[in-house]
Amino acid sequence: MSGTHSLRVRLLGGMLAVFTLGLAASLASYRYQVNNIVKDVRGRTLEAQARELLAALHVGTDGRIELGLSENWQQVYADPSRQFSYTIFDQARQPLARSRNLAAPLPYVPVVGASPLGPVEFVGVGSKRRAVLAAKSPEGYVLVIARSGSDPDILIDSLFEEDSEHLLVLAPLAILAPLLIWMISGWSLRPIARKSREAALVGPRRPDIRISLDGLPREIQPLVEAVNGALDRLSSAYSTERRLTANAAHELRTPLAVLNLRLQRARLTGTINWPAIEGELGQMSRLVDQLLDLARKESMSREGSVEQAPVVNLSRIVREAAATVVPLMEAQARPLIVDVPDVVLLRGGADDLRDMIRNLLDNALLHGRGTVIARIHPVAGGVTIEVIDEGPGVPSGQEEFVFERFRKLNADSPGSGLGLAIVRQVARTHGGDARFVAGRGRVVLTLPSTIPYAAPPLRKRIGMNAGD
Repeated sequence: MSGTHSLRVRLLGGMLAVFTLGLAASLASYRYQVNNIVKDVRGRTLEAQARELLAALHVGTDGRIELGLSENWQQVYADPSRQFSYTIFDQARQPLARSRNLAAPLPYVPVVGASPLGPVEFVGVGSKRRAVLAAKSPEGYVLVIARSGSDPDILIDSLFEEDSEHLLVLAPLAILAPLLIWMISGWSLRPIARKSREAALVGPRRPDIRISLDGLPREIQPLVEAVNGALDRLSSAYSTERRLTANAAHELRTPLAVLNLRLQRARLTGTINWPAIEGELGQMSRLVDQLLDLARKESMSREGSVEQAPVVNLSRIVREAAATVVPLMEAQARPLIVDVPDVVLLRGGADDLRDMIRNLLDNALLHGRGTVIARIHPVAGGVTIEVIDEGPGVPSGQEEFVFERFRKLNADSPGSGLGLAIVRQVARTHGGDARFVAGRGRVVLTLPSTIPYAAPPLRKRIGMNAGD
């Protein structure tokens, strides 16, 4: 498959690159140290030679210079094959004496500063290249001491090659390193392989399985947590779809059976009861619409946060929802009073909030009595919506029961029992909740809002009565 790669191979390549760079840096550092050692040894040798000659230098009563060297040093300075040599200069920079292994005096090198020893310098080229050091005696004579020999770079290379034999101990490690890295990377990735087998078990028949975090590296755990979160959302969506299918099958069974009986009776009698059939079809249509609407609202609650929703005017939404039920209220000769501020702002979905208020008003219309009041008033951190009627309300202990799907206190009452379930779902999607006040026809919704009112909460009462 194009675009794929092996993490294990990448780890191997990266570790080998680091190992190679480290080895190269070590060798470069070692050569640098060897270079410094060679320079230091050459300088120390010349300084020791200069101090030896200064200690052996004597000026006789006749002004002649004498060197009280040992027999060994005399042989060294007499042997042309040896590396050491010297020349003594007077204050006029004229050579007074030189070692017997020199055919000509060494070039004069001045001593600068208060120190009796000057710095190490190199004179000559090729095979005649020498390292020289000048030393000044108390009598004012200048000794130029030289050491000839191999070129410094050749000496460094020779010393490097000689001592680098010890680096051969790294050869077995360099050979074993790829194998060790391959084994370690495989051992490190083994928990991921185990978790991939766990993930393979997730499916429609086992939607509750999640990938455990035990044994996983800390760097992989955020990815696994994100995958588990995605599985939770998918499982919730799958459960919702299953519940929708089961509810639809259960609730449509009776209307379909009744409709089938009516059609069979029409075929036997030749008479079609169109009002009854239209009523059954209308009931099924409303049920399907409510089920789809509830499923859509549950899906939206999982997809995003209300914090990203647009700002809407809740007062206007309540007035719009109330206007849709005015004809029904007038048909029952029941008053409807809307008591809301001019502007109440919050974040949310206007359509869902309108459906929520409409379902509350429908509930009061179908199951309540007398005047219906829709009211909004501010509370700490949000707003409260109340829908009140003059009916007996919900008996004590049944306040949560009526918010469940297809739950009706009176099985013969109209409706499918989904309206209040939709109300609570929308309220919770917006960060609030819905509840019944026991013993009274009063539903209270609380919705959070951090947006201040755009205008003072001037109340507006709109009385709607049949026949007004």
